[in-house]
Amino acid sequence: MNFGPDDSATDADAAAAGASGPTATDSRVLFVDDEPGAADLAATHVERLLDGVETVTRMSPEAAFDVVRSERVDCVVSDFDMPGKDGLAFLEAVREVDPGLPFVLFTGKGSEEIASEAISAGVTDYLQKGAGRDRYEMLANSVANALGRRRAERDLRDVNAKVTAIHEFAAELASATDVATVFDRTVDAAEDILEFDRCVTARRRGDRVVPAVLSDSVTEDEVRTFDVGEGVVGTTVAEQETMVVDNLSVDPADPDELEDPASPGRTVGGADRREGSDVADPVADDIRSAISVPIGSHGVLQAVSNGYAAFDDRDIEFAELLASHAANAIEQIETETALRRERDRLTALFHDLPLPAVRTVALGEGERRLDAANDAFEDTFGYGADSGYEAVREAVVPDGADRLDPETVLERDEPSRLEVRRRTADGIRDFILHVIPVKQSDEAVIYSVYADIEEQKRVERTLRRLHATTREMFGGDDREEIAAVAARAAIDILGFPNSGVRLYDPEANVLRPTAISEEATAAFGDRPPFGPGDGRVWEAFESGQPIVVDDLAGIDTAVGYGDLRSLLVVPLGEHGAMPLGSREPGFFDETDLQLARVLAANVTVALDHAERTEQLRDRDAALQREIDRLEKFAGLVSHDLRNPLNVAAGRTDLARSLTDDEAVLGELDRVEDAHERMSQLIDDLLALARQGRTVDEIESVPLDEAAERAWRTVDTGDATLDAADASSTVEADPERLRTLFENLFTNSVEHGSTSSRTESGDSVEHGSDSEAGADDGLTVTVGSLPDGFYVADDGAGFDIDPEEATEYGRSSTERGTGFGLAIVREIAAAHGWELSIDGDDGARFEFRARATI
Repeated sequence: MNFGPDDSATDADAAAAGASGPTATDSRVLFVDDEPGAADLAATHVERLLDGVETVTRMSPEAAFDVVRSERVDCVVSDFDMPGKDGLAFLEAVREVDPGLPFVLFTGKGSEEIASEAISAGVTDYLQKGAGRDRYEMLANSVANALGRRRAERDLRDVNAKVTAIHEFAAELASATDVATVFDRTVDAAEDILEFDRCVTARRRGDRVVPAVLSDSVTEDEVRTFDVGEGVVGTTVAEQETMVVDNLSVDPADPDELEDPASPGRTVGGADRREGSDVADPVADDIRSAISVPIGSHGVLQAVSNGYAAFDDRDIEFAELLASHAANAIEQIETETALRRERDRLTALFHDLPLPAVRTVALGEGERRLDAANDAFEDTFGYGADSGYEAVREAVVPDGADRLDPETVLERDEPSRLEVRRRTADGIRDFILHVIPVKQSDEAVIYSVYADIEEQKRVERTLRRLHATTREMFGGDDREEIAAVAARAAIDILGFPNSGVRLYDPEANVLRPTAISEEATAAFGDRPPFGPGDGRVWEAFESGQPIVVDDLAGIDTAVGYGDLRSLLVVPLGEHGAMPLGSREPGFFDETDLQLARVLAANVTVALDHAERTEQLRDRDAALQREIDRLEKFAGLVSHDLRNPLNVAAGRTDLARSLTDDEAVLGELDRVEDAHERMSQLIDDLLALARQGRTVDEIESVPLDEAAERAWRTVDTGDATLDAADASSTVEADPERLRTLFENLFTNSVEHGSTSSRTESGDSVEHGSDSEAGADDGLTVTVGSLPDGFYVADDGAGFDIDPEEATEYGRSSTERGTGFGLAIVREIAAAHGWELSIDGDDGARFEFRARATI
């Protein structure tokens, strides 16, 4: 937000302001689990499923607590059963450091008792570990929700802190006695509160705009004086409108530079945004975007950044609020200065003064006489000088209200000011009381002048109530509830009884009346949905800009508005629009517009939050339904199918004992074979359902020992195992790894050669009997890879696509179920391994750890 030097040839008033705030960083999530690899596995899944997340892992609560105590942590994911200190004890220690830190208990040792204790202890979420990627998706959803709530709370605290700081800034300005101090404190506030690194205030002097106060990072060479209406600075002062430049340092002849590729098409409503081609080159080469805010008619506050579109709506809102307080302070100072300068002329001008004023004469020994009251005083308070000093004092000053001691004012012999509350003819109102002592040769006179600040105080109270309403909207369960709160806020807080919210229906491309006040319904009746071309409400939604109509009776409208005469419509982003009306023409002023925009911005944020929450809720429900279907399937297979199968097998045995007929016995043999086939299918289906869950116990398993142990449990015939190259260890569940090897070995023996084929037919893989090589001498090899291991055989290879071989039910034998390699694939997925298959020369299965991000 800098100005060019006087002798510069440039027309651009580039500013030396920095970006609007600190650069955002990834959220840091701490994973704690004493099981080797468990925290890393969970962290890997969460990093893969969530963008903008950085993970930290520790294997003990003590080590994790050191991280919480000494580093930034945004969320903790902890196991329960850990040596030394369980998850709940660790939670208690964490909350002593950071009471609001989200804490997710992710444990394999689940029970209702533990869940109850966790909820009572105040965990953010409680999840049980299990098999399958879905558990980590649920964990990622839980972490995302926790981080979202923490960000929302942090944003709200940041907004409240800024609002509080700006109000404190306004209070400090009340003590300023000259305009130079206001400009100086405004730069300090822009740096400290708004975090603008490079900013400048400039003061209007006649037809020129002159630099006043510079940030420490701005040099004199980067500023210059402008004519009113010249450049961004001069235009801001002339038009008294905020200007925002998103792309200042570009070549107008190169369209590719007019937009930031990292943020194409970014727009922000409310302020006047200019493209880089509309302004001249800045003084400093590194300046790209700028914000220029008028300080009333007195000057300008400008900030710049070297980043594209660095200033968002919140920066604009707070900068305008800051500048508004500065403008009010300057106006107040100028008023006081004028009063001091004209002190000797006050008597002559007293009755023409537009502000309420009285003149009091000191009679000595604390006695006072109300000497005169101007017309404005009588109109405002309902009393004149003939009412008497004591009577007016008792009637105008409420009990307990602040007042200035006349003796102290006379002793100080200089004007004083005090914010007071006084009882007027229309009720109690807020004023700035200016007390001006004038010592004359024959008497001491005190002039009391009242400046009405009721509107300013009303706006401040309204802003505080609007921010409180934002918290209520964030607690809404759906869009309709948020819309109802917003419509009520427009009535109760802003005083707009004819209010409503229309939410956008993308399927019908219309704005549907969602929350309409009773007064609005009475004014123009029940309203249909509005679509393209249906009046000013749709126009505001489509353009993204507020629309104000002072008199509906004087214009042609596409839809009727009943008895309404004034209309104000503020857009709600992509969610809809908020129409506000009045039966009075010209009802909405600039203050009403700004307050309505603040309400609309809060409603938009709440609707965004509700939409994200609903999406996460739907995703969680879909995952739970999938888990329920798997459990129901396992129950059906294990109970409903096996029981009648056992009955059928028993009946077959009974029938066999009742006959000697060879033909009948032969048929019963075939029935028994079918029963065995069905039993095998049930076992494999249950195995498939079981192996697809998340692995429970991960440990370092020697690859050669695991292979040899599995080989001993398989009918391998004449085949040979070669595990000489299996010299490494693998992080795995030992029992699941053993099942994986057993299925691969069975597959190789059954399908690798014709002589060693067994009858169980558990898999599907290699070539047909005619394609098999030598009947004897099949070798199965297990070996290590840099990032995993492999299992291979020198058999006949595949007669189908290797990837299809892992699909459920694919088998090349009549008695095979086709679940063997499907189970292998599920076990690999549960461990987070990538499986690749090569069938060109025998069969080769490679298992590699997935690369981390």
